[in-house]
Amino acid sequence: MITSLKRKNNLAAMIRGKAIEEAIRFTYAFHRDKFSIPAAQNYANDIYYLRTKNLPPTIVKNNAQPINSLVRSGINAFSYLKIKSLKNINSYKIRKTKHVYPDFNAKKIKLDRKIYDNCCIELKVSGENIIKSKIKHIKQCVNYSIKSRKPVVLIYLIFKKTNCKFRKYSSKPLFFLINKKKWYNF
Repeated sequence: MITSLKRKNNLAAMIRGKAIEEAIRFTYAFHRDKFSIPAAQNYANDIYYLRTKNLPPTIVKNNAQPINSLVRSGINAFSYLKIKSLKNINSYKIRKTKHVYPDFNAKKIKLDRKIYDNCCIELKVSGENIIKSKIKHIKQCVNYSIKSRKPVVLIYLIFKKTNCKFRKYSSKPLFFLINKKKWYNF
C-alpha cells in the first residue's frame, strides 16, 4: 500500500525528471549558440520548484538536491552522442486511440562509431537501482522503434549520493541502443 508521502515523493521525482528533460531541450533547441550548463541548471531548478510548490518542503528539498548534477550529466551525454540539434517531436500511433511521444528526436547521433539519422531518444532519471524498471523501459523503447522504424537510444541518468562535502551527488549516463527486438548496452 502506497502512503500519501510515498505518492508525493514519487510525484516529485517525476517532476524532477521532466524538469531535467526540459532543461536539456532548452539548451539544445533554443540556446545552442550560447551553450551554458549553469543556465540549464537554473532553468531546471526553476521548473522544478514552480511545479512542486504544493508538495511538502522536505520532499521538495530532498528531490531537488541531485538536479544540478543530473543536468550536467545529461548535457554531457548529449555531447557524447554528438547531437547538434533536435527535431520537433512527432507522435507515433500504437493503437487506434493511443499515441506515444518520445522525449527527444535528434537529426543525427553518433554512437559506437556508427551514425544514426532521425533517431528517437528516451531519457530516464533514476537512483542507483535500475534493475526493476529497465525491462519496462526497454519494452517502451521497442514500441517506439517499431512504430518509427528507427533505432531508439535509451539514456539512463543515474545519480548516487557521495561523501564529498561540496558535491553531494554524482551522476553518470548509461546508454542502450534499441533497434526493434534487439538492444545493446554501451
